[in-house]
Amino acid sequence: MQGEEMHDVIQLGRGPVGMVSAALLAQAGHRVAMVEKHEGLYGHPRAGHIDHEIARVLASIDSAEDVLADAEAPMDYVWKNAQGEKLIEFAWGAQGVSGYNADYMMFMPLIDAALARRLENDPRVERLYGWQAMEVIQHADHVEVVLRRTRPAGGPAGLELTGEERRIFGRYVIASDGANSPVRRQLGIEQDDLGFNERWLVVDARRKRELRRFDPDCGQICDPRRPVTILPLGKRHRRWEWYMFENERPEDFSRPEKAWELLAEQGVTPDDVEIVRQLPYVFSAHHARRWSDGRIFLMGDAAHTMPPFMGQGMCSGIRDAANLGWKLDLVLRGIAAPSLLDAYQQERSPHVRDWTLISIESGKLPCTVDPVAAQERDQRFRDGWLPPMPDFPKLTEGVLHRGADGSLRSPVGDLGVQGRVQWRGRFDRLDTFLPRGRFTMISMAADPATSIPAHARVAVDRLGVLFVQITPEMDVDCTYRRFFDAHGIEAMLVRPDFYVFGAGTMAEMPAIVDDLLSQLK
Repeated sequence: MQGEEMHDVIQLGRGPVGMVSAALLAQAGHRVAMVEKHEGLYGHPRAGHIDHEIARVLASIDSAEDVLADAEAPMDYVWKNAQGEKLIEFAWGAQGVSGYNADYMMFMPLIDAALARRLENDPRVERLYGWQAMEVIQHADHVEVVLRRTRPAGGPAGLELTGEERRIFGRYVIASDGANSPVRRQLGIEQDDLGFNERWLVVDARRKRELRRFDPDCGQICDPRRPVTILPLGKRHRRWEWYMFENERPEDFSRPEKAWELLAEQGVTPDDVEIVRQLPYVFSAHHARRWSDGRIFLMGDAAHTMPPFMGQGMCSGIRDAANLGWKLDLVLRGIAAPSLLDAYQQERSPHVRDWTLISIESGKLPCTVDPVAAQERDQRFRDGWLPPMPDFPKLTEGVLHRGADGSLRSPVGDLGVQGRVQWRGRFDRLDTFLPRGRFTMISMAADPATSIPAHARVAVDRLGVLFVQITPEMDVDCTYRRFFDAHGIEAMLVRPDFYVFGAGTMAEMPAIVDDLLSQLK
């Protein structure tokens, strides 16, 4: 490789997860090669939902504004039976702890476009579009990736390989190359099938005129004759999904007339919408047994897939990017040992598995197509039954501060709060005032910098910890006061991915800082 550039990270896959990962690493000052077999963006919706945590991550890389301007923030996500009775309702209208609405329904090409612009404007990103990764070769201190040039063939999504080849080199490789990940297959990493494989027809449409409000407007119709999903995709688009029975053929459901037949049952005609995507799709749940091999990491759908019923597939992939991003940053800068990277799967795998189980359990309700079983399900709901679901996930393993008994003290492992503050002549969310990608210690009791013991100051400065004292005058919505009082804390140390590493009284913060430095060695 003499004379060849050594990238810090080679990012394989230009989906939103890969682009978030590349943007976070480049923003931290690292050289990234972004490899994608297609020249252009996909251009069609896939995911339709983000939550407050993902909105905060996108904002941290200047990629949220256009997405949120077009997004809708539904008050609820409702599941009804064939008779219109409400079975279950998820309250989505609240303000999330991250400082944004709890949930948004959005048009995914806007995320793609915002992230693509972000990468185009970053000189630390080499964009290798129209190149297919053919092989990854691990060396002692770097990874070599063999690329082949592609060209369009056989339709807008079809590609063929040319004879042009090149090799690129990076200290690490991140493969966010999709559910059928060639890198995962090359590494021989097996997946667990979590037992959900259902076929649905997905139809996305652009509104031509104002549509009536559907019932539900954002939710599921759990009708055993044919379950239906109805969702907004931002302000200008909508999505419908229909269950496909075992005896039904995907090619029949790919015909435009089938989509219009099903839309007519919802009172929707070609005068109302233009179909932009129609695709029979298998909703599945798989989980990679290993998320890394040496210097190569799996991310997003390459590591895990889940049914879409809780809208957490892409969200989980973006969490992967935020989690691995700050760890790679510290390792690449020589601040943390490479063993820190072991915490990536340790932290993310249980979190994703919990979301997958929640999605599977919730997906069983609309996928009940036996009429008798559906009647029994409806009666159980009338009798007050709720489906068994795990608690919404938090971090329970990895780089977290534990008490002397090994337990996690709330809010450790939870997302740290973000509120609006009045500061430096402006009124905005706290993140807008701070450098990105740093550990942040926040207190309302005193200047948190005063809690740093003398022996730790050099290491803390090298780590780049930020210190923020929130005064009552700054905390105009009392967001921080309510959070600190609810948890009985005076200060908290928040990781770059916005999860709380440690929290307690001011007197306890020196030990928490020492523990962080110890875990990074």
